[in-house]
Amino acid sequence: MKKGFKYSKNFKYGMVFTVMAALVVGITILVNAFVSALNIRWDVSQNKMYSIGEQTKVILEGLKQEVDVVMLADRDEIKTYEAGFILVEFLDKYDKFDKVNVKFVDPDKNPDIVKELNKSGTLNPQQNEIIVRSGDKVKKVTIYDIFQQDYYGPMMFMGEQAITGAIKYVTSETIPTVYFIDAHSKRKLESDYTYLQKALENNGYEVKKLDLTRQEKVPEDTTVLFFAPPTQDLSVAERDKVLDYLKGGGNAIFLFDPSNDDERFDNFDRVLNEYSMALNYDRVKENNDMYYVANRPYHIIPQVGYTDITSQEDTSKFTVIMPDSRSIKRLANDKEPLTVLPLLTTSEEAVGEPFGGGETEETRGPLDIGLVAQYSSAVTTKIVVIGNGYFLTDEVYQSYFPYSSYNLYLIGLASDWMLDKSNDVFIVAKTSITDTINLSGFNAALIIAIAVLAYPLIITSTGIIIWLRRRHL
Repeated sequence: MKKGFKYSKNFKYGMVFTVMAALVVGITILVNAFVSALNIRWDVSQNKMYSIGEQTKVILEGLKQEVDVVMLADRDEIKTYEAGFILVEFLDKYDKFDKVNVKFVDPDKNPDIVKELNKSGTLNPQQNEIIVRSGDKVKKVTIYDIFQQDYYGPMMFMGEQAITGAIKYVTSETIPTVYFIDAHSKRKLESDYTYLQKALENNGYEVKKLDLTRQEKVPEDTTVLFFAPPTQDLSVAERDKVLDYLKGGGNAIFLFDPSNDDERFDNFDRVLNEYSMALNYDRVKENNDMYYVANRPYHIIPQVGYTDITSQEDTSKFTVIMPDSRSIKRLANDKEPLTVLPLLTTSEEAVGEPFGGGETEETRGPLDIGLVAQYSSAVTTKIVVIGNGYFLTDEVYQSYFPYSSYNLYLIGLASDWMLDKSNDVFIVAKTSITDTINLSGFNAALIIAIAVLAYPLIITSTGIIIWLRRRHL
């Protein structure tokens, strides 16, 4: 007797396929609803440039006062632009913290908000700018502070640095001042160290330039003297001003590039000798391929020493890249209140090749590229001496990103150490060096459903159908 249609093999196979397809569609709908309800956002950029890092979370969770972050734009309108969408998604992450209140206000529809935010009359807020305020302190963040791009360089997203830095600024009781000295250097603050300047400013420092030849003494409000790598020596008068400042409890960071000139920096050495250090007139070549950039033995990757600056860091993951360095000599230390420790050191295989200063003898590794000194007596003086000024430049930062972010981070840690800000954090910029994508809502759910559920279920269904067919052949 012939079986009815509903009992045929085709009917069975069709039913199995229909059930499996219904399961796929049902699960996809459930996942979509679940993801959308949770408002899940994925940042799949290489260095999480559109997310906030652990350091920012520490700052925001530790806030003791309310902070308003006011963007002068219509939220829905600005999201129609790619940069605006990124910025809105980014600011929403700040709004999740108890003490941070993120607001979007269209100044065209609410003109009074501009007057309220500009009580001092100096901010001049404009459309699409962000005003961060806490109490009576305010700071403006422009769109150019957040998105920066050099002509040949990658796009820099400085959102976290700018917004978190502004929050630090408006919640800080005092603003420390870094005086940058580049009168004797070919490397200038405004052209070579813009990322360094921005990093310091966005972490609560005020950065000013100082010409010691025009000052009777180092200004009273100086927190740190910062010397760009010199191409000529200090004058005797400048030397004495620096020594007076340091002996009074000042702090300084000295950078020195290798120089092939025969001139010696005797007055700089006179300052360094007070802290049991001296310059070597060499250029460091690293011969251990574990400690230099591939095929570039003069682009060294020094070992980071354990000091008060780095005591809270995992130095095994601290990659500092230093193209073209000179070494710093440790002298005999017979001063009990003085401690001198290595901050950056080469391997034993490294050599210091004679380079300028009339030197003819080679120095053997391990060589100190950076030293830290602290003199603690009636007053405390802290100095950092690094045989490289190139490694902090914009050029190196862009060329070796993301590893070069540790270069700026190291200086940030050193600056904070000088202020005894051991529990503070230092935020640096992030760079987009690959294509990035933000996934949210339906798109994220769809990808989950297809990649994790649909494909495996289709394959499984196909396998079951084939097995059933072969079984009844």
